[in-house]
Amino acid sequence: MLVRKLMRLLGAAAVLSVVGLGAGTVPAAAADPVADLRVFVEAGFHGTSDADYRAWAEVLATTTDGPVTLRAATEALAGTDEQLRAFVDGGYLAAWHADERLRLARVLDAATGPAVTAGARAALASSDPQVWSQFLSTGLALAQHADDRLEVARVLDAATGPAVKAGAQAALASSDPDALSHFLSTGLALAQHVDDRLAAARMLTGGADNSGPALDAAAQAALAGTPAELGSWAHLREIER
Repeated sequence: MLVRKLMRLLGAAAVLSVVGLGAGTVPAAAADPVADLRVFVEAGFHGTSDADYRAWAEVLATTTDGPVTLRAATEALAGTDEQLRAFVDGGYLAAWHADERLRLARVLDAATGPAVTAGARAALASSDPQVWSQFLSTGLALAQHADDRLEVARVLDAATGPAVKAGAQAALASSDPDALSHFLSTGLALAQHVDDRLAAARMLTGGADNSGPALDAAAQAALAGTPAELGSWAHLREIER
């Protein structure tokens, strides 16, 4: 019933995008509910009846990371028809903007790269709520991509094994915007494990850093252990070189 009401208020395409049912939408696990809700808010309210007002406010009350908006929407839904109309007709903006600024502060607090840090700081320095939302909608992804590229370049520069080098080079050369983040989140650990196994195997087959039975035993134990144990062994061997 709520989706049907919203389709009347905003149009089918916009609502299906918000609830994640539209053709070509990303998988649910990868969807960004905040981005969807931002699209909904920016589309505005175009209803007329009390039911329309209530349906619109109910969507804002679904937010999972906007405590100010959630509280304001919940209070409006529990209030009179006049209070609900006042909330939907613009009263929600103060709460929405407060949550957008909170999201920006969270981004800055979690930032690990220079581009995201600089972008979040610049957005927070502005008094324009549209600047905050624009950074969260588009600027953040661009800044994170720049930071990921920088981090992969650093990984490549420090790489000592062929798998990490090849993985980093492939990520940097890819036209896929997700290649860099995917390499950093999963590919790097897998490539490092391959390189660690290769290093241990080389020692056992008479590699240049093989210094006798004690190190052979350590290499065999590392190969038989967990990825973390193998990684620790490989790291210690690099330090000892």
